[in-house]
Amino acid sequence: MCNDSKLRIGVVGLGRFVEIGHMPTYFESRYSPFIEVAALCDVDRNRLTEWQDRYDVKAGYTDWTKMLADEKLDAVVVVTPDHLHTQIVCGALEAGCDVLVEKPLATDISECHRVIRTARQHRRRVVTDFHKRYDPGHREARARVVKDKKYGGVQFGYVWMQNPIDIPKPGFFKSNFAENSSPVWFLGVHFFDLIRFITALEPIEIRATGYRQVLANMGINTWDAVKSDIIFNNGASISFCLSWILPTGAPSLATQGIYLQFERGDLKIDTRDRGMYELSADGYRCLNPMAFHRTESGVSGYVYDSIGETLLAFLQLNRNGRSDYEAQEQAHPSGRDGFYATLMAQATHESLRRGRTASDVVVGAQININEFIQEQLGSDVGEYLVPECR
Repeated sequence: MCNDSKLRIGVVGLGRFVEIGHMPTYFESRYSPFIEVAALCDVDRNRLTEWQDRYDVKAGYTDWTKMLADEKLDAVVVVTPDHLHTQIVCGALEAGCDVLVEKPLATDISECHRVIRTARQHRRRVVTDFHKRYDPGHREARARVVKDKKYGGVQFGYVWMQNPIDIPKPGFFKSNFAENSSPVWFLGVHFFDLIRFITALEPIEIRATGYRQVLANMGINTWDAVKSDIIFNNGASISFCLSWILPTGAPSLATQGIYLQFERGDLKIDTRDRGMYELSADGYRCLNPMAFHRTESGVSGYVYDSIGETLLAFLQLNRNGRSDYEAQEQAHPSGRDGFYATLMAQATHESLRRGRTASDVVVGAQININEFIQEQLGSDVGEYLVPECR
């Protein structure tokens, strides 16, 4: 495999976010000189041909197993619907490729465990694309909370992330994605991981409340909104308010932010209101230049940095004979980070499944995280159990 000047990658799944985030990173950013898109793969032959022509990629496949067999790849990027991740990720790891996978790593912690075990067996890295870790506001928050211990311990807080209803409605995604997802998987996973990143805390109890009042009446079998209340292992209580049914006229694709109260202060990060707005034929809009902006040398922003920095790290592994494998596992979002984000999302849905229904609202049951891990993994629980309150 190539370990010289460029990382040869194959991209599996050519949906909406690949178009918004991945392709600009590969072809229009400061990372472009170090990345070679050697192959594209998608089940839709027409879309595959269109993208091959658009980006001048010679190799195209509708079968990812054939792509792995035919191409000498250094890394694979997996951007398929969530429930399809595991088999593709494990196949790529077994073929000797490092893997960047869009969140969530998988939709079941037993599958996450399988991925982590496969990556270690083949000494390959699997990184979940948690791009909110690259937002400068979130990085500064982590430095103040974890490194400087500026505010003392977290007591309580809440996060919010909401999308307009255009997202789950047919037409936004290239498939019936919403039917196989929820605001928990699509939105919550970002902030489940982000709270762990900012606070260095782990969840110990979860209870959720879910709402089915809009999308079900449109024939879309998924949740409108979910509130997940999570207790962490210092006793902090943080609520995650997640929905994707805001009116079509919402001024941005994501209304989002964090509030945390500490023993000696508080912290609020509004990641929608970045102070840039426009009025155009498309209406009045909030813009987020920290996520996406253009420079004279190409696109930039934390969405592209998350993808680009991960692939540069993979390239560095190849260049140094993988001698810093363990160091990269510690320094970058690893398979274990993907595990815990999936754990919080899966336990949220389990709370709803065990809960009681009052009309179109479900009041969830309390879920003990360590008991849930043991139920799902049996004798493989060892490294995943969360220490009790400290």
